[in-house]
Amino acid sequence: MPKHKTIDEYIRDCPDAVQPLLETLRAFIHETLPGAGEGMKYGAPIFYNANKVPVIYLFGGRDHVNFGFLKSAELCDPDGVLKGSGKPSKHLQVFPDRPIDQSVLINFVRQCDDMKP
Repeated sequence: MPKHKTIDEYIRDCPDAVQPLLETLRAFIHETLPGAGEGMKYGAPIFYNANKVPVIYLFGGRDHVNFGFLKSAELCDPDGVLKGSGKPSKHLQVFPDRPIDQSVLINFVRQCDDMKP
């Protein structure tokens, strides 16, 4: 994918199958994370908490979206639902044709609210 200046450009260049899901997840973040800001970093949409800390990213794949947490090591994940090999950044895979367990997402997003640099 080419480098994008805005999240809207990024979403437009993602596969058609995941574009609506990216829009839904973007709105979900703003509804769930008070004072959230957004921007582009590392070639993907990044969302900041009210403390201006980058805490969430979205990555549009061919058939799913990675809903990622940039400070996943600081999250309480007793059931081990976050995936990924890196310690600082893990994610959940969200598929357009599968229901989203919003309670799990809400739990992780709310933990991001108080993170500090």
